Amino acid sequence: MAGPRHQRGIGYLSLLFALFLVSLGIGKALDVHATRVQREQEAELAYVGAQYREAIKSYYMSAPDGQRKYPRRLVDLLKDPRHLVVRRYLRRLDPDPITSQPFTLLIAPQGGIWGVASRSTKAPLRLRSPDGVIVNGAAPRSYGDWHFVYDGSD
Repeated sequence: MAGPRHQRGIGYLSLLFALFLVSLGIGKALDVHATRVQREQEAELAYVGAQYREAIKSYYMSAPDGQRKYPRRLVDLLKDPRHLVVRRYLRRLDPDPITSQPFTLLIAPQGGIWGVASRSTKAPLRLRSPDGVIVNGAAPRSYGDWHFVYDGSD
């Protein structure tokens, strides 16, 4: 009877150790999943922001009277009120992929909307901002520092 008496608790400790390893694995899997979701949202933000920038550029360049102006409202990108024939620069006004809220509007010095920016204060995973993005500050500390702007120079 000396054998079973010395082995008491070994099964319990093994079970606790296995439970500990499983919880570590689940924790790591959740971290990987959260990073993957953030990368997807970041890529979607870069795509949607570039779509807004290109739509603003098209609106600006297609002035019927030659006087180029930025849109007063984002809705003007869905249906340009300056033309008799319907012109659409965007199919729909997509929200910010990071926050699911409307974008922050960036107003041009001469008036009108010349760009959009995210409302998110979350730090980006990318070390470099996407092409066509003007960064507010030296290095972007948040997605809100990525400004998708058409400044009339292209």
